[in-house]
Amino acid sequence: MVEIVSDRGYAEANVRDVIDHAGVSRKTFYDLYASKEDCLLGIYDETAQCLRAIVQHAHERGVTPQERIDAALDIVVEWIGTEPELARLCVLETPTSGHAGRKRITATLTWLIGVMTDVLGDLDVPELLPELVVGGIHAMLSHRLVNDVRDFEGLSAELSEVWVALERWGMPRLAA
Repeated sequence: MVEIVSDRGYAEANVRDVIDHAGVSRKTFYDLYASKEDCLLGIYDETAQCLRAIVQHAHERGVTPQERIDAALDIVVEWIGTEPELARLCVLETPTSGHAGRKRITATLTWLIGVMTDVLGDLDVPELLPELVVGGIHAMLSHRLVNDVRDFEGLSAELSEVWVALERWGMPRLAA
């Protein structure tokens, strides 16, 4: 499913192509999944669960807010750089699958906003900042995936520099 969706997009993918590519029977596919959407959402759910666990672990390793943000961003950017087809499926195609896909993306982004809120909790920042940051990073990564930008190396360091610039402009110190 990941490869077929990467080649054609979710709307153009069909079960026949998936089973032919996977080398399984139609019966086997339908024993595992109720539909094409069910297969896509199953992949998304498993990926999101794994990503949440490693982001949570990375975030907990940091001591300062800056370290916690950098650790979480490093994991997400590394994942997208090493698994671009899976990232496209999760970030770009899952929302196009319908209401259930949009709800899943929204739940993941809400969870990430919660992580960011936790990181910034003791700082005197606007209440909307976590949502703005997560939404902005999501939009930036989506843009890069849509435009097939393959160079994610160094992106984490550039994102970290954004915090340094914000500190220069008067945002409370993240390294504290």
